[in-house]
Amino acid sequence: MIRTIFSAIAFLAIAPLADADLPSKPIDFDASEQTLQISQTIEGLGAAQGITHHDGLLYIYGDAETGVIREYRYEPASPEPLQWTGLEIKLTRNGIDVAPHPTGLTFGSHGVFLGDTVYRRGTIFRIDWEQAKKDGHLDHAILNQINDDLGLNGTRPEYVTFEGKELIATSDYGPTGNEIRLYDPEKLKSVVRTSSPGVLVTKQPTGPWVQTLCWNEQTKELILVQNQIEGLGYQLSTTSLDSAGTCATPLNTLKLSYPTDELEGFEILPDGRAIFLNSSRQKNAWFATMNLDTVIR
Repeated sequence: MIRTIFSAIAFLAIAPLADADLPSKPIDFDASEQTLQISQTIEGLGAAQGITHHDGLLYIYGDAETGVIREYRYEPASPEPLQWTGLEIKLTRNGIDVAPHPTGLTFGSHGVFLGDTVYRRGTIFRIDWEQAKKDGHLDHAILNQINDDLGLNGTRPEYVTFEGKELIATSDYGPTGNEIRLYDPEKLKSVVRTSSPGVLVTKQPTGPWVQTLCWNEQTKELILVQNQIEGLGYQLSTTSLDSAGTCATPLNTLKLSYPTDELEGFEILPDGRAIFLNSSRQKNAWFATMNLDTVIR
């Protein structure tokens, strides 16, 4: 089993965040260290729903008065490592909240995809990212809108690499019967529903309560960001994908005993630290150091 040990965080200056800086080893954790040491309260998000990185910056999305995305610099030497740049994108079109509960934001060569889940129904938006940043809303930024009707309980889009191709993965949030589904992003550009011919590439069963997905391109592993029970608890599971539609390797799982609130998002930082994001109004970002040099197979 892969084991990666948590240790107390010590803030040091590091190079700017970049995709190429992500850890190159599989991620799993030592169950003997089950407390995250450092927390920060991120304002203006409502209940935070997820986090992702792009071009050296971090983007956190939540369900404030409207769905919202905010942009952050990572400043590890600061007592509050996430520093808001002032950029905010309201997920509205012509004043209407079109993504009130965002559940995924992912960047890749086929464009930017945003997920939204309301009443267990998922919608995927392909958006013009530069236009959205310029306007601060989605009035002129939605390129197309897709009903994820294959989803059993919402949508959580995340770019992955599968058999040498860039695809969009998503998963379900439920107690049983959940799946990881891989969609063709080129097809998503021109369809109105994921059940359209050619969109679904493959699928595989997965465990319960998946809130968001995080892809490690270096290891070709998909990290499932999960609750331990419905709406509560911190759990991460890693798996790889294969052409048979089953797990190519057994899941490696971390369950934290603390915090006990609702884990929503997870992201890896270039210095080996990680951010765990929850939906609480206070202390909604927790930081941990992952010693990736301590790996046992």
